[in-house]
Amino acid sequence: MNAEEKFVVPSTQFVENPEGYELKVSLPGIGKEDAELHVEGRTLVLKAHSKYQNPAGFKQVAGEFDYENYAMSADLPEMADLSTMSAKLENGILSVTIKKRPETQPKKIEIL
Repeated sequence: MNAEEKFVVPSTQFVENPEGYELKVSLPGIGKEDAELHVEGRTLVLKAHSKYQNPAGFKQVAGEFDYENYAMSADLPEMADLSTMSAKLENGILSVTIKKRPETQPKKIEIL
């Protein structure tokens, strides 16, 4: 990473359901090969680099948006089973799914 490189925090949504958690991150213009996702302790860390360049012979004369480099981190809940994490990047949305640890799941107790 060079000193001139700037990063912005992407828009995110983090939801919980009975089975686990899902983190959605907006990464417009980012491909799978341009994103790095890893866990440090219980913190999920994301860095993504935009490689967009104007096509040869084209010069941008106006624009309403810019292609950005993104960086963010998220603390993961204690109930999250980090060994079950999976990630998918599709149509500019990164989806990270994490199941809850089995011992934290509600258990039905049969009454005899």
